[in-house]
Amino acid sequence: MTDRHLFLASTPLIALEAAGAALEQGGRAQLVLLEDFDLASRLAGLLRRWPDRPFEMIHELPGRYTEHQLRAGANRSGLRRALHRVLVKRAIRAQTLSCLEAIEAEFAPGSVWVGNDRKVEAQYALHLAARRLHQRPGRYLDDGLYTYLGRLRQRPLVRRVDWLVKGLSYGRWGQPVAQLGTSRWIDQAWLAFPDQAVDQDPARQRRTLPREWFTSRAFRRLSALAAREFAVDRAVLRQCAVVLVLPHSNLIKADPATSAALVRFIAEAGQGNVRVALKYHPREVDADPAGLLAACGNATALPRLLPMELLLPLLPRGALLAGESSTALLAARWLRPDLQVFDLGVSRSGYARRARAFFQQHGIPTVAGDLGMLRQDHLAGSAAPPGHDASRPLVASLP
Repeated sequence: MTDRHLFLASTPLIALEAAGAALEQGGRAQLVLLEDFDLASRLAGLLRRWPDRPFEMIHELPGRYTEHQLRAGANRSGLRRALHRVLVKRAIRAQTLSCLEAIEAEFAPGSVWVGNDRKVEAQYALHLAARRLHQRPGRYLDDGLYTYLGRLRQRPLVRRVDWLVKGLSYGRWGQPVAQLGTSRWIDQAWLAFPDQAVDQDPARQRRTLPREWFTSRAFRRLSALAAREFAVDRAVLRQCAVVLVLPHSNLIKADPATSAALVRFIAEAGQGNVRVALKYHPREVDADPAGLLAACGNATALPRLLPMELLLPLLPRGALLAGESSTALLAARWLRPDLQVFDLGVSRSGYARRARAFFQQHGIPTVAGDLGMLRQDHLAGSAAPPGHDASRPLVASLP
């Protein structure tokens, strides 16, 4: 029974980590993909068409995105709107928990892998398996920056009230979780940087998340399949010496100096015949909300919804990747040490400052809005591409 693995994912990152773990662990594996994001259905289809897929079954269950879609169609206001929201959430949750009961009864997993053990669905799957096995079945998969920084606003009273309501609604098996990966069912945590995790409780094993899960031939085939299905021109992408992973355009527009600097940077790259790839924020509606594509004839738009972890294997060696304080930057530095990774430093929030301090420890400098710094190659942690002339500006010398 221990060679049966059930994976629950509510983000693209955890779905991809689950795929890597399932390939590595062997045995039988099933994936539960919660529709908490609008790419969920396409990602499930992509994983089903992957020739190396390790999952015998991929279950798609409704989540926050489903709830949002159902609520959006209701023309209500005030108390009626709030009541409708509660009813929609309860109906979705009842359906999801019922499906998890059926999976538990039929598949009987020996381990349950999750990236967010705060979620009711994850806790219910863990609870069901623990009750049957009489031991802790939980395996926590690295959820990115929150694993190492924790939450900026803990709000313990709000969290306890929330779980009291959930306990009355669904059962007493749930528990409030202050830090991801620390619920009572978790026995192992698979982390990129186990020594730097917030959770250092000796009651849980911390294991190093292998890079090979994301650098194997199987994962590269998944990456190529994703590029084909999302219409990414791989030949063009291989020519992109600069990749910008942008924060939401509202954040860019709120800082006119940074907005102007981005336009200027991209325009100068175009004048130097440097091809630039732009990846706008997944929640953007317009194709070019910050007007950056228009600033450079050599700029290429990458699909907003395609996870950066699937694009990383396709980037050319030595490329410059700059983005805002996010897990994507950490993943880029960890999985592709040959890339030059920078934090744009647009956000001024407390969490962003903490993220940048963590980035510095991993060789990711912050340009703090001064994109001219991206032309320098003397920053600690940056690695110039092969053949780079140290006397020339970085952007101008990229192939």
